[in-house]
Amino acid sequence: MNQKILMNLYIAIEAVLANRMRSVLTALGIIFGVAAVIAMLAIGNGAQQEILEQIKLVGVNNIVIRPIVQQSEEKLGEDQDQKEKNKFSPGLNTQDIASIKNIIPGISKVSPEIILDTYLINNGIRRTAKLVGVEPSYFDIFNFSLSEGVMFNEHHLEYGEPVCIIGKSIKTKFFPTEDPIGKYIKCGNNWLKVIGMLEERAISSSSISNLGIRDYNMDVYIPLQTMLIRYKNRALVTEEMLRSANRGSAGMIIISGGDGEESNENTNTNYHQLDRLVVQVDQSDGMTPT
Repeated sequence: MNQKILMNLYIAIEAVLANRMRSVLTALGIIFGVAAVIAMLAIGNGAQQEILEQIKLVGVNNIVIRPIVQQSEEKLGEDQDQKEKNKFSPGLNTQDIASIKNIIPGISKVSPEIILDTYLINNGIRRTAKLVGVEPSYFDIFNFSLSEGVMFNEHHLEYGEPVCIIGKSIKTKFFPTEDPIGKYIKCGNNWLKVIGMLEERAISSSSISNLGIRDYNMDVYIPLQTMLIRYKNRALVTEEMLRSANRGSAGMIIISGGDGEESNENTNTNYHQLDRLVVQVDQSDGMTPT
């Protein structure tokens, strides 16, 4: 039996040596074929992982509500006042949060959001960033976790305390060699105390462009009430806004979105108190894509 096996091996080796080129080509075909299969599986797994990460960023059971911002048309003419159609609506505001929770069944969490483009200053370093006014439910909806520090408490939320939670990139740029917890950073015209830092969220440039999201690592989060009191509250009508309405704009009150300062030349008539609401439902079966 052993001699038969040895004889078969001897014949096989002789055949391989007699047809060296054919043997080499056959071996290369097997090697490249297996490598191609392994590469395709790796690419498929990588694409699947990226899709899962994108779904995790947006959320499966999340409904995003954005207000429609009316743009005023600056056209000269006698009938300009008639063309301007003022819609007397309070817009998207904080009262909608309680209304959605009480009226719509199957709602687990509702997160308001106000976004302000501003600048950060610390130790002589100045960078632009997004200041985001949120409630603690925001971090639960988007699966954000703290790597250091604490979350906003009831006192922060009720009284609009000047505290913030920063993203990982903010820590890297402004506190590269020190612990940011307990330190102060200037956001716009206010100094905010850093009480927490989020874990780094890996976001690719393709996800930012395809999903319409931003780099959360460069965000500074503050309590919603802090944003409304210390920065921007479009629901308030100020004397400057009334004077601006009397000077022109066909009686429209022009509201800007910048750091509590209104611009007379801004034609963006955004009167909505909130920039968006993110509603998380218990079951995604009843959701219809739009």
